[in-house]
Amino acid sequence: MAEDAYLAAIEEKIEAVVDKCWNCNFCFSVCPNYQSSRGFQTQGPSGMTQSLRYALRWNRFDAEAGRDLRRIVYACTTCNACVNACKDMSSGVLLLDAIMAGRELLVEKQIGPLPRQGKCLEEIFKVGNPYGKPSKKRLAWCRDLGVLFLPEAQAEVLLYVGCAAAYDPDLRDAVTSLIRILQAFGVDFGMLEDESCCGDPARFLGDAALFQEVVAQNGEKIKKSGVRTIVTVSPHCYHALAHHYPDLPRTVDVVHYTEFLYRLFSTRSPEWPGEQDFCVTYHDPCYLGKHNGIYDPPRKLIDAIPGVRRVEMPLCGPDSLCCGGGGGRMFDEIEEERRLSDMRVEQALETGARILVTACPWCLTMLSNAARDTGPGRRMEVRDIAQVLWAALQPSAPHDP
Repeated sequence: MAEDAYLAAIEEKIEAVVDKCWNCNFCFSVCPNYQSSRGFQTQGPSGMTQSLRYALRWNRFDAEAGRDLRRIVYACTTCNACVNACKDMSSGVLLLDAIMAGRELLVEKQIGPLPRQGKCLEEIFKVGNPYGKPSKKRLAWCRDLGVLFLPEAQAEVLLYVGCAAAYDPDLRDAVTSLIRILQAFGVDFGMLEDESCCGDPARFLGDAALFQEVVAQNGEKIKKSGVRTIVTVSPHCYHALAHHYPDLPRTVDVVHYTEFLYRLFSTRSPEWPGEQDFCVTYHDPCYLGKHNGIYDPPRKLIDAIPGVRRVEMPLCGPDSLCCGGGGGRMFDEIEEERRLSDMRVEQALETGARILVTACPWCLTMLSNAARDTGPGRRMEVRDIAQVLWAALQPSAPHDP
């Protein structure tokens, strides 16, 4: 498609979405960005989309206006709360489609993304991950765990680790716990020898060309591996592979690890060594819950552990508050009156639970950092579900994480 026609198609998509918006503002109340900034920055999801519309109508893409528009559009966490609220209470406008198209437009006009987010895109292109880490070190840490590496070895299941869990030492224990569970249950699984970024950061930052290039490369690797099931650690990898890899064989099932473990535990009941004695609350990752409707499997895994008590935060399930790391916000600072991660940890503390559990590497990072900033005497542990499960399966029960 010629560049002019390509830009015209993006602009048409934005206009088509905004034309359907009733400006009823139901999306405001559920937008995490609006909640954390009281609206001074973006005026909520409909404000973001209206900003794009008037930038197009008035051709306001000069340096100053372009920076302002970029600040507004890239503040979005892409959590999908606005879309779900509009479906439930209004006209069903896919507001996030316009925001994503707006980001694509800003990239094409060399205005977006935000500066440090742009570095992330460069690193995906150069070394296959948004952190700029050497690709040879991606899975070096798990060489001694007895894991098979594909395609040299063969396996039924591909464990797709993802960039955050592969490169962040603070996330290693969560992935190692998952690996140990799969091994304990005799799952025939392996990892890609040359695993690289799924491309989701490129997609939600608006670099469509880079995303398509990554999809093509990863698609070939997965086909060569011959696996029948892909189990992802990150909900973001799950969303990308399940919905934006059109050339994957239809015989390949893509699941998040909480779904996979729930199925596994449903067919082969774990032998719990003893009763636990602690209370947890669960944080729904946006790309697992609000984007893909996966709410029950994580909770049922927690509830399966003998002695564990689970309590819900007031904002949970479809109403869960975003951790603040999605939509590229992991890679740059976004102005807020109060950080979303701080707000979420406060909500967790109010339940009386001592452990805040989640199922996303980015949520784990954001919430762990926030939990460390709480005042004296207000202890809140943040754990991944895999860590809690593996600890409970150890013979040293009862376990106090």
